[in-house]
Amino acid sequence: MIGIIVNPNSRKNRKDPERPERLRIALGDAGSLLVTRRLEQIAPALERFRGDGRSWWVADGGDGALHWMINEAVELFGVERASRDVVYVPTRGGTIDFVASAIGLKGESDEIVSRLRKKLVRGRKPKVVEVPSLLFEGEQRTRTGVTLGFSRIGFGNSLAGYGANFFGPFYRSDTARGPVRIVVTSAKAFGAAAGRTLFPGPLRLLKPSRLRRAEHDYLRPAHAEVAIDGEVLCGANGKPIHQHTVIQCASIPLNLGGVFRVFPAAGEGWMHAQAGHVSALEMARIFPGLMTGQIVGDVLPNAYDGQARAMDIRCLRDTELSPVLDGEIFENIVTLSVRMGPTFRMAVP
Repeated sequence: MIGIIVNPNSRKNRKDPERPERLRIALGDAGSLLVTRRLEQIAPALERFRGDGRSWWVADGGDGALHWMINEAVELFGVERASRDVVYVPTRGGTIDFVASAIGLKGESDEIVSRLRKKLVRGRKPKVVEVPSLLFEGEQRTRTGVTLGFSRIGFGNSLAGYGANFFGPFYRSDTARGPVRIVVTSAKAFGAAAGRTLFPGPLRLLKPSRLRRAEHDYLRPAHAEVAIDGEVLCGANGKPIHQHTVIQCASIPLNLGGVFRVFPAAGEGWMHAQAGHVSALEMARIFPGLMTGQIVGDVLPNAYDGQARAMDIRCLRDTELSPVLDGEIFENIVTLSVRMGPTFRMAVP
């Protein structure tokens, strides 16, 4: 019935080595639990689940664990079989738990597995919801300069600018992650924005090194051209925007650690897309709206914030993107097209 993949290298499992055993106890004899220490071990684990007739697949971790499980399944079995023959079960065991929160999952990983097992053993199927995804296709440059095709499935994604820049410092931190860490990292970002206004022009030479580092971490733009539904995004002056401080999108509304509620327009066949140049001061002004799930595009003259069917990004000036898809960072992307992807079935036991 149930197949569980566990990553022993995850932060939670390193801090609490007994977690996998609690999952094994919660699972009982209703399936199998496989430990994957490296990404290349995920595909063989999924092949084994399929061979054993297990169709309820649990990703122990957060959105990143679910991301790799789904993308490996798509590569192995094709989109149709990966999206129709399996029911995925995200858990609340990661740094980023957008998807689990979006579909209403509650409790720790072992509690989710225990509820799932009890329902299946009793012949009662748990609630299953259809979760839309996004399809990302583009080009990725290798370290040797060779350009290869890039294709991924994702749900909540920061492609460039403030959102993508946030994750580098967030993941570099050795402190515990979660809502508190999100607030601390966001505070540093706003500190960088304030510092930029306090040290204009020649005064920038007096700027403390800590502020210089924060500016580099959070405020650097992406040099790119972005088209929304086939139309190149232009600023208030009517010219194409080529410095983007925001490029992000999602297929579902997201809640980041109870701190940010974003992408409220996603759903019913639409992605929620955001792109353009939002200054640091503008970002500070709209921050309360972002926290409460508002659409703020009407107060931003050089940005788009709303529903879309497609987003196309072309890097300029030898720029490369480091998009963050479901909390996973990918490097050296030079072009990227985003479309609505397949719908995946997910359980809410």
